[in-house]
Amino acid sequence: MTRDDPLIVLVHGAGHDSSVWDATRAAMRAATLAVDLPGRAGRPASLCDVTVADAAAAIVGDVAAAAPGPVLLVGHSVAGTVLPSVAAQLGERVLGMVFVAGIAVGQGEVPIARYLPERLEQVTEAFAALCAEHRGNAMERLDVKTASSIDSLNFSLQPMEWAGVGPEVPRTYVRCLRDPIQPRPMQDLFIAATGATEVIDIDTGHTPAIDNPTALAHILDTLA
Repeated sequence: MTRDDPLIVLVHGAGHDSSVWDATRAAMRAATLAVDLPGRAGRPASLCDVTVADAAAAIVGDVAAAAPGPVLLVGHSVAGTVLPSVAAQLGERVLGMVFVAGIAVGQGEVPIARYLPERLEQVTEAFAALCAEHRGNAMERLDVKTASSIDSLNFSLQPMEWAGVGPEVPRTYVRCLRDPIQPRPMQDLFIAATGATEVIDIDTGHTPAIDNPTALAHILDTLA
């Protein structure tokens, strides 16, 4: 990797850690950095209490320690809510943002309130109930289903921050065609919110890094 080669920064979604990208990274030509959000091994935190700001700070810190030069930010699912905050802090280093089935809403909007307002109270109560039982626990102390639920509800109940990210920052959306969690109509709403000028379809379920890492690697290498 030279100073001018982009570093592809990979941010996992709910219930995962950086290892979810292992097969994708192995198939890629470009230099990559897979980060762990707070609440994973080596970055202890209560999953219930991780904020978008906490997640962004962790990513920015890892990028700063990794290498100088340009970066391409890639976020899967709930990590989409964090990418703009990271881009704002990294400024001109950011070549673009790639949302892989990524959740997105407008400035200051809360994902659940924006897309499923009729379920806002139910989701808020469900998150409170989970955290009443599990607050203080990092991911390794929880079963996969519980960790994924806490992660996804937590980030879906926090406002998304776009301040500091200008329209000149390219946005690409990787739309997962067989996603049972976020069906295509919902992803199309996310696409509109991101302002993506490029949409790339991939024939996978919700997590292409697991379903077809080679195809995802090809897409990301092309974008780099």
